Amino acid sequence: MPGYGLVLGGGGARGLAHVGVWRVLEEAGLPPQVLAGTSVGGLVAAFIAAGTGAGELQRISETVSWRRLLDWRLGRGLLRASAFGAWLAAHLPPTFEALERPLAVTATDVLTGRMVYLRGGDLYAALRATTAYPGAIDPVPYGDMLLADGGILNQVPVDAALFLGVRQVVAVDVTAAEPLERPGRRRWRSESHLGRVRSLRRAVDIMQTQLTDARLSLYRPDVLLRPDLGDIDLPSFRRGAEARAAGEAAARAELARVRALVGEG
Repeated sequence: MPGYGLVLGGGGARGLAHVGVWRVLEEAGLPPQVLAGTSVGGLVAAFIAAGTGAGELQRISETVSWRRLLDWRLGRGLLRASAFGAWLAAHLPPTFEALERPLAVTATDVLTGRMVYLRGGDLYAALRATTAYPGAIDPVPYGDMLLADGGILNQVPVDAALFLGVRQVVAVDVTAAEPLERPGRRRWRSESHLGRVRSLRRAVDIMQTQLTDARLSLYRPDVLLRPDLGDIDLPSFRRGAEARAAGEAAARAELARVRALVGEG
């Protein structure tokens, strides 16, 4: 299959950087042939696969009440499944087959511990599953499986894009754990402690970062974008403009490599 695959990693609010990446690629006339994603990356990938332009996707991301739909604060309860489903139905077709471009999203079967690739059938159920962050959103029944966030095992699913038939991949990783302490930055020491929720989320970030690095060493993308997202945290959707700007900057910095990848350099 000609063209390239665009892979968008998970990361909660950090995933809004994908909107900025898409703006740059669309403006450059470099649409992907296939898409793959995890968690919020899977959600953004679904919009791109449905033919949503960058301007419209930014408008949607700015006007939606993310907390009403997806509350990734640990211990805060579960996904408003009905509200999320209604929102998806207002913007996306009901099945993978109705999308304009092939799409694959990842999930984790918590019953067997196995990774799952979803690329056909019920799109809404697949998106609910891939965004089901452990401890915050209940897993989603799916056939004989119980599916949770794909980022548990595969945060940047380069392999999923390869399975869809492309040989060249541009991947966006927004999950790298930002150090809490660096030279000139010791803000956390002024706090009595990180707190249970933040400590748990930090532990998950570190584990996902290490696992992502290991998987990317096995399935290497041709171009890897890692936007500089600083201390933007999983639930920080109010900082969407910062995340989008970071995504744009990362994509512009590597735009020549993407052009060369698709033979337009």
